[in-house]
Amino acid sequence: MKFKVITPNAPEYPAERMLRWEVLSKPLGMPPPEEDVFPEEMQSLHLIALDGKRIVGCVCFHPESESNGRIFEMAVSEEYRGRGFGRQLLHTLEKTLVQKGILHVYLFARPESEEFYALMGYQPDGDVILNMGLKQRIMKKILPAENDTF
Repeated sequence: MKFKVITPNAPEYPAERMLRWEVLSKPLGMPPPEEDVFPEEMQSLHLIALDGKRIVGCVCFHPESESNGRIFEMAVSEEYRGRGFGRQLLHTLEKTLVQKGILHVYLFARPESEEFYALMGYQPDGDVILNMGLKQRIMKKILPAENDTF
């Protein structure tokens, strides 16, 4: 398994976007993504997991300041779930963020993924809310400083 940070200009970006749609949006009946890309996408860090040349996982991070930001749209291909790839992907993202000086991260977790994020050290912050039509809870984590053990 190889991990790679890409930008929306990278040749892997369309496949990353389709994986996110297939895993996160298609099951909810949402249409495939349009050609237009939100400005937030362009300013975000995109980490992909590759098995050979195939993208099997991805996670995005949008910085909101020099030291914090939001993790969004983490997806792992169905055949790779339950094998630790999600943990590896998130851990790799966190190490990358720490190297960039990011120490405070948050995300919106769906109820079915809260346990995963809790096991990864994310703490719930408040009650379940309705965000973009989905039940979600904000979860936060303070990342260790670069000199600390991860």
